[in-house]
Amino acid sequence: MRARLPWLGAAALTVAALIGFAMAHGPSGSARASAGPPDPRPQPNSLKNAYFGDLHVHTMISVDSFLRRNRLNMADAYRYAQGGEVVTAGGVHTRLDKPLDFVALTDHSESYSIWDLCAEGQGPASKTEGCQALKAGEPGLGAIFKMGDWRSPQNCEGPVENCLAAQKRVWTYVQKIANQNYKPGLFTTFIAYEFTAGLSESGTNTEAGGHMHRNVIYANEHVPDTVFTALDGQNTKLWAWLEKACAGPCDVVAIPHNTNLSFGYQFALETPQGNPYTDEDFRRKSRFERLVEIYQSKGASECNALFGSTDEECGFEPFYLEPCPPHPTKACIGEGSFIRPALKTGLALQQRLGFNPFKLGFVGGSDNHNALAGVGGLEKNFPGSIGIGDDTPEKRLDQQLRRSPGAITGIWATANTRPALFASLKSRETFATSGPRIVVRVFAGWDLPADVHRRSDYAALGYRLGVPMGGDLPAHSGPGAPQLSIRASADPSSQRLSRIQVIKGWRGEPGKPNEAVYDVACSDRRAPDPATHRCPDNGARVDLSDCSTTPGKGAADLAVTWRDPDFDPNRPAFYYVRVLETPSCRWSTWDALRAHRPIPPFRSPVQEERAWTSPVWYGVPKGPGG
Repeated sequence: MRARLPWLGAAALTVAALIGFAMAHGPSGSARASAGPPDPRPQPNSLKNAYFGDLHVHTMISVDSFLRRNRLNMADAYRYAQGGEVVTAGGVHTRLDKPLDFVALTDHSESYSIWDLCAEGQGPASKTEGCQALKAGEPGLGAIFKMGDWRSPQNCEGPVENCLAAQKRVWTYVQKIANQNYKPGLFTTFIAYEFTAGLSESGTNTEAGGHMHRNVIYANEHVPDTVFTALDGQNTKLWAWLEKACAGPCDVVAIPHNTNLSFGYQFALETPQGNPYTDEDFRRKSRFERLVEIYQSKGASECNALFGSTDEECGFEPFYLEPCPPHPTKACIGEGSFIRPALKTGLALQQRLGFNPFKLGFVGGSDNHNALAGVGGLEKNFPGSIGIGDDTPEKRLDQQLRRSPGAITGIWATANTRPALFASLKSRETFATSGPRIVVRVFAGWDLPADVHRRSDYAALGYRLGVPMGGDLPAHSGPGAPQLSIRASADPSSQRLSRIQVIKGWRGEPGKPNEAVYDVACSDRRAPDPATHRCPDNGARVDLSDCSTTPGKGAADLAVTWRDPDFDPNRPAFYYVRVLETPSCRWSTWDALRAHRPIPPFRSPVQEERAWTSPVWYGVPKGPGG
C-alpha cells in the first residue's frame, strides 16, 4: 500500500463492561473481587464470558462506501469500535456508548484493485471517467463503473497482473492495520474481507444471481498472500480455493450474509447457474460455512410465513416481500433465502451425506458502509449506514425505510483473544441480537437438574452434563426428552425482556408441520398457556407521540429449564432460542418525531428487539469439519 494511506492504528480504549448475569464474570457465577476500582473487562474464564462485536463493517476501501462519500478509513473504524468519536460523511459526530470487544472489517475484495489504482492512484486509471465519478461521489455517473470491467486493461493500467498486484498491496495493508489494532484481552481484530458474489462465471453483474455474499474471516495473522474475489469465481470455487490456500496454521470461516436477498439460491441444492452441488461441494461448505448472519441492516433472514411457518415473529424486519417465480430475474424471496427452512433441509441432507452442510450457528452484523461498527442498538439516535445516502432523517424516511441499524454478534469465549474467540466461532457458541447487548446462554442435555438455571454453578453443570449452543446432543438410549436450560439478561440501556421462546424444527412427513414455537418463560409473573404455548399479553405499550413505554413492564432477567413436551426420538431435530424485549420505537418512528413528519406506514412503528442463539441438534452426526 502506498505510504499516503493511514497505517497507524488507534490508541487502546477501555472495552465496555459485560452486561447480564453475574455468571458471565467468573467460574462460580459471582463477580471477581479486586482491591482497587473494578476493571469493567471480563477476566479470562474457563467457563467463558460473553463478548460483543460486529463481524460485518465496510470502510472507504469498499467502492460502494467511497461512492457515497464515506472517507472514514480502517484506522477510523477501529477507533470508533473502541469508543472513539468520528465524523460521518454527512457531518454527524458520533461515538458508541458501549465500545465493542471485537470487530472484523469486511471490505469488498473486488474493490481492492480499484481502490489502489483509482481512488489512491495517480496513474491512467485515476483519470478515467468512472474513477473521476467515484472520487466525486456521484452515484449516477458511478453506475458506468461496472464490476465486470474492473479488471479491464484501462482500469488495470495494462495487463490483469497489474490489478492483481494492486489487490495484494491493499490486502497487505488490511493485515497490517488489523494486527496493529489487536490488543489481546482488550480488543480483538480479525483479518477479514467480503466475497461479494452475485455475478455470472464470466464476472459480469447479473441481478438474477441475487446475493451470494460471504464474509471471509481468518483466525490469526497466518493468511493467504491474496484474496479470492467474485471476479475469480462463485462460491464453490471460493471453498475450493480456501481449502488449498488456507493450510497449516491458517484457519478461516466464510459466513453467508443477507441470505434473504439471495432470490432463493443461498440454501438451494443447485447453484444460480443451475448446476447441482456435488458431495464434494457440500463437504467443503460444511467445513468452512459453520455460521450464518441471521440479521443485519438489510433485513432478517430467519424465516418467512410464505414457506411453511405459522410463527408470527417471522414478520420481523423483512426487506423484499414478493415471492420468487421459478426463474427469478429481479428482487424476490424464495424458500432457499431463509435459515429455518435450510436447517430443516440439513436434517434431510445428513441422512444422505452422513453430515449436515446446513449446520449453521448464528451471528449478526451491521453491514455498515460508514465504517461504524456496532450501530445496531442505535434506534433512537441512528446516524445512518450508507454515507450521504441516509445521513439525515429526511433521507432515511424518504429512501431507506427498508433498512435498519443492523445487528451485533455475541460470542461465549474463554478470553478476548483471537484464538479463544475464533474457537467459539468454529464451535458455533455464538448468538446474535438485533442491536441491544442482550446476554443469552443455553445448555442442552438429557439429565440436567430441573433448577440448574438458578444454580451458581450453572455453567459448570451445563458443560459437564450437556452441550452449549452450537453443539450436538449426545446419543441417549433411555427414556425422556431433551432439556434446554436458558438464561437471558436485558441490556440495561435498552428495554426489559418480555419472553423466551424455543424454536424447534424436525424432519417431518411431507405436507405436515415440521416446526413449532414454544414460549417457555414470561415476564410479569405470567406463565405460558399450556394449550397454545404462548405468554399472555403483559400490557406493555408504546406511546407514539413521544416513544415512551409502559413503566414497570418486562424483566431484567429471565431463566428456565424446559423439556420438549412433543419429543419423537425417531425424528432428527434442532432447537434454538429467541429472546424478545418489550416493545419500543423503531428508528423510523424516532426519525419521524425528530423531523416533525408523519410516522411512515410502510413499516410497523414499533418493534420487539431480540436475540437468537445458535441451534443445538438432536440425531445429527458431526460433519467433516467437526
